[in-house]
Amino acid sequence: MQTIHGFIVTLHILTGALSLLLFWVPSLTKKGGKTHKQFGGYYIKAMLFTSISGVISSTMVLFIPLVIYPTMPEHFESVAHFTAYLRGQYLFLLMLSLLVWNNVRHSVAVLKAKQNLEQLRTIEYLWLPVVLFVVASIALYQGITYGITLTCIFAPIALLNAIGIVRYVYRKDIVAGAWVTEHIGHIIGSGIGAYTAFFAFGGRTLFEGSPSLQIISWVLPALIGVPFSIWLSFKYKPKSPGRNTLSLKPKVVKS
Repeated sequence: MQTIHGFIVTLHILTGALSLLLFWVPSLTKKGGKTHKQFGGYYIKAMLFTSISGVISSTMVLFIPLVIYPTMPEHFESVAHFTAYLRGQYLFLLMLSLLVWNNVRHSVAVLKAKQNLEQLRTIEYLWLPVVLFVVASIALYQGITYGITLTCIFAPIALLNAIGIVRYVYRKDIVAGAWVTEHIGHIIGSGIGAYTAFFAFGGRTLFEGSPSLQIISWVLPALIGVPFSIWLSFKYKPKSPGRNTLSLKPKVVKS
């Protein structure tokens, strides 16, 4: 199991690093253009693999922590303490992986569905945001109970993300072109989650010994990504929304 887990983690790191680089090409190129579509497709495929592999590897540790990590470092007081630490770390990684997976999948789905959101109102589609909501709720409880700053910051974000996806899917009326801004918001959100995971796990050794710099590195992706998402959404916001509202309700024709 250690070998399988190690192989999955290696692929997760490689595709994750590739995703971090690919993210900027579709983000900074003309929306709808050839380059945007081509590299956007590469990014989505790489990020889907990264997030799903993150879910698998995290779940393995949550269920069999001592099988994956049989050797306990000396600074831990007990096996129970070590197990709790592993589960806390990988619950957070599971939440981030689900968050990225949700964002990437939703960003693609809204472009395909456009105003026909009924095709997204299925168990096959909605199970993922529901799972994210459950995992984020557990993570928030742990974050508050044990005073884990990073979890207390990102668990509410994950909760709002899950709720936002479900609310969008069940909207009765939608502005024509609103799926474009929905796509932008969630694709940028996937990048924020990916960069946060990198700094929280892969890049934390860069600021080892400096808790303040670690926290800054953790929240920096959100501080950059959120304003960038708002700016892009405003730039591509549909014009004259009052004239272009498309109702999802079937029209009743009076005889």
